[in-house]
Amino acid sequence: MTLDAATERNLMPGSVLIRVPNWVGDAVMSVPALRAFRRIFLRSKVTLLARPSVAGLFEDEGLADDTILLSEAGGPIRRFLSDAGSIYRRRFELALLLPNSIGAALLARAGGVKRLAGYPTDGRGVLLDCAVPFETDYRARHQVRYYSNIAAHIEESMTGSTQIDLDAQPELHIKDEQVRGAIELLENCGVNPSRPLLAVNPGATNSDAKRWLVERFAEAADRLHASEGLQPVIVGTSSDRSIAEEVAATMRTRPAILAGRTTITQVKALLSCCSLLISNDTGAAHIAAALQVPTVVIFGPTEHHSTRPMSDKAAIVRRDVECSPCMLRTCPIDHRCMTRVTVDDVLQTTKALLGSDC
Repeated sequence: MTLDAATERNLMPGSVLIRVPNWVGDAVMSVPALRAFRRIFLRSKVTLLARPSVAGLFEDEGLADDTILLSEAGGPIRRFLSDAGSIYRRRFELALLLPNSIGAALLARAGGVKRLAGYPTDGRGVLLDCAVPFETDYRARHQVRYYSNIAAHIEESMTGSTQIDLDAQPELHIKDEQVRGAIELLENCGVNPSRPLLAVNPGATNSDAKRWLVERFAEAADRLHASEGLQPVIVGTSSDRSIAEEVAATMRTRPAILAGRTTITQVKALLSCCSLLISNDTGAAHIAAALQVPTVVIFGPTEHHSTRPMSDKAAIVRRDVECSPCMLRTCPIDHRCMTRVTVDDVLQTTKALLGSDC
């Protein structure tokens, strides 16, 4: 199904709403699609609809004219009605739904959006005016392509052709004043920002199974400090604070602990100041890679082929085990996908990425 005749006659709707993904890593992987939408709807007013926890990623990226923050106050019904009202007041002509949920489509319909486009997932096909067809073998392809394919289909439906590169790498940018703010934050934590920094991200939101061992993060950071002079800085969300403190307590080197002390915008700026990030499979890894910061990611239970950071500056470390990827949040057996990844594995990958003797 293509966009209806009214849309084809009016190739540039006056107002377009883009519902961005809910998680940081997914949001970064959607950036090439968002850049394509900005180009396609150059003469439209484009608004992003985003959770506050991801909206800061898009600041100063030139992807939209405005942003609506999804409500986080009250129960689910109250939040839904509040968000629907915020959408309704803008009178959007077209909504592009990047998340797969039926809730994203229901909210756009409740907000009075005239036409909806997205994948017919989660039983929401009847709510869509443009059901985007899946690529062949899309489950085996990278998630960046999954989002960019929506943009390619929309452009081809409207103009008869598309110029979108489905394999474009996500790119993020940072302004000088944001960097200055990150430097001030580091200095307040006793870190000398003129020396090379190692960011360590030992947490993983809502998934114990994605976490590499605390003592191995600590040893890797200590050895990189000794061999490369990298100052360790531990990053993460507020829910990662306890594991960040565990890693710090296990280290011989004294790291700065910034987990839970930064907004997503500050994390973006902070990572841009680093020479290397070692991370579990989390949003921070995607941010750093999109900023062209060398990034080493330890994969265990998740699908590395489709969700690894898509960047020439990123490398993954994993061990082939019979039960991975299981996508479970807690390992029911011995966590072999992570326990078999050694510190030497991570440092060898780091050496290859940096071209150093660490």
